[in-house]
This record gives sequence, C-alpha cells and structure tokens, in this order.
Amino acid sequence: MIVLIRKNVSLDETHLQKLQPLLEKHKGNLSAAIREIIDLASFDLENSESPKEVAEKLKKERKFSGTKEELLTSEESITMNQQMMKWLVKSCAGKLINEDVIHGMINPYIITTFSELEEHLNSSSKRMGWKIEVSGPHREEHENGSAIMEFTGGDRDFREFLVEAVCIFLSRWMSLDIEALHRKSNSITIYLIYFVRSDPEEIPPGIRKYFGSRDFLYREIEKKPEFWIELVELYQKFNYRRVNLDKDLFKALIAGELPDITKYFEIKAGRSLYEIPLSELLQLFKYLMMTSQLVNDVEICTERGKEKMKISHYYSDEKVIERMIQLFSSVFEAGWHNFSLSIVSELLIFDFSAGVPNEEPEKIYSGESF
Repeated sequence: MIVLIRKNVSLDETHLQKLQPLLEKHKGNLSAAIREIIDLASFDLENSESPKEVAEKLKKERKFSGTKEELLTSEESITMNQQMMKWLVKSCAGKLINEDVIHGMINPYIITTFSELEEHLNSSSKRMGWKIEVSGPHREEHENGSAIMEFTGGDRDFREFLVEAVCIFLSRWMSLDIEALHRKSNSITIYLIYFVRSDPEEIPPGIRKYFGSRDFLYREIEKKPEFWIELVELYQKFNYRRVNLDKDLFKALIAGELPDITKYFEIKAGRSLYEIPLSELLQLFKYLMMTSQLVNDVEICTERGKEKMKISHYYSDEKVIERMIQLFSSVFEAGWHNFSLSIVSELLIFDFSAGVPNEEPEKIYSGESF
C-alpha cells in the first residue's frame, strides 16, 4: 500500500535551478525529482556514512559541481571553437595571465589547501573537456624539499595555459615560486619552492622566467601603442639601420664631448662595473651594443684566459672610429680589465688574454680574426 503525505516545502529559485537537471529528467515532475534526491541521500546513509559525512560530501560536490549545461545557463562559461581557443592561448604566450582571470578559475576563498586545489583542477578539467589530469602539489621526502606537481594529457597549449594559471595562483596565495619546470610530449612537471614577496606587486623570478618572457613588452605596448607601432615601422622601413641613443648621450656627442656610457652598463647590471666579471661584462656589452644598433655585430669569446671581442661596424671616418674606440675602451677600463686593441679594416678586436693594454691600438689591414 502506498501512503501519500502532503507537505509544504519551501524552495527558492537557487534550489530550483540546482534541481533543473532532475526536473528535465522527470519531465517537470518536482515530486519525482525530490524523491530521487532522497534516494541518493539514503544510499549514502546506507553505506555507513553519517548525516554529517553526507552533508560534508554534498558540500564538496556543490563546490566542484556543475554540468556544461549549468555553466552555460549561468553564463559562467561559453562555447568556443577549439581552434579559436588555441589561437587565443598561443597569441598570449609570454604575457602573464591577469590575477582576476585566475581567480575566476580558482577561487582563493574556497580553495585553501593543496588537496582542494588538486580536486578542483581535476573536476574543472573534466567538466570543461580539457582531459588534463593533475597530481599534487606533493612535498618531497625532505621537509625543505620542493613541492612537485604534474599535469598530464590534454591539448599541449591548454595544458601550458592551465599550468601558468596554477603557478601564478600558488605564488600569490601559497607563497610558492617555480624552481624548475620540465616539459615532455604529454606532460608538464613543476618543482615549487617557498618564496616571499618583498612587494605585493612583485613577480617571482620563476614565474617571469617560464611564463612572462614578453610580459614587460606587452604591458609597455599597451601603455603607449601609437609610439611603439610607429617606432617598429621606422625600424622596419630603414632595415634596422637606426641608432637608439639616450638623450644625455646624444647631447654630449653633439657638443663634441666624450659621453660616459658606463652608467648604462651599471644600470642594466644593477652594480658597479668593477664588480662585474669580464665574461659577464662581454655578454652585457654585446647585448647593449646590438640593442642600440651602434654597430653591425659583436662576436665574443668568454672562455677564461682567452677572452676576446670582435666588433664589426659600418663607419669609414677615422674621427668617428677613434671616438667609438674611446667610448668602448672606457667601459673596460672602468671595470679594471686590461686589453690590447687591433683594427682590421672595419673590425675592432679587443684581446683581454694578454693582460697588458697597448698605448696605441695596433692597426692591421689584413689577416684573420679570432
């Protein structure tokens, strides 16, 4: 015999939306939907789970639940062609994801532990069809060892995007930075270390190294797009035969003075010239000369005891070459590095292996360079 008991049940719109999948299943029959919910809860209770455990389980399921239909209905997600999504992700490579976007993916007020993060990522990946399995973070055996996290499967570009988002989240909310990152054909493994920000806006070095290589460039272009677009067009039209000079340096040259260029090396290195090892200074010299376009090319040898530098330029006027030699020599003299100098046609060869400077540069008009 079936006993029917009529009861008034108060449900708000939120609860009805959560029941929508069951309502559709039972063709709008609310009673049938409620009965199925009771059956599901009863099944958990019958499997030796206490009401408290069931409530905790339901809470956790609500936290990570949501079918594709529900996500679309709530406008939390939209459908997008996979090729279009891949293009968007690849086009932003090198630019760090904004934290508000990351917080939309991983809510820092809900996800507060490693286990919750792992569960949330796997649930989200499955729900969105990314097919990426996440393991960790798990601490290594040693107490102060790295935390390891692995992302396996799915599309390579989506996997890269997810790893970046997770690493930025961990750096902001769990004080972790990337110590090392290993990419394989079907997985990415990251090793995380403890990191404390000295400034709230500071970007941890590991995050910048592995994901933000072009972040500074993107943000500067966004600040002054017209300037950078015009500058790039000029460099392109003149086939990059343009010189990029600081205003102070330009004024000194116009006034016939010998400008001090050592400060540019110290600003870039963040220390005095005499504190910079010769091998590092040679690399820095090449970087700044090629960026400013003052010369055609710079070739360096940084092997200890065999340090040399060959500068290829496009100047023919002897006064210009002499002034250029004075400029370049002042950098290494300020760093207390002795050298000999040879001039081979349109080449300047600085030899630091001799250890004794020449009073006058040796002019050679034939012969092989290093």
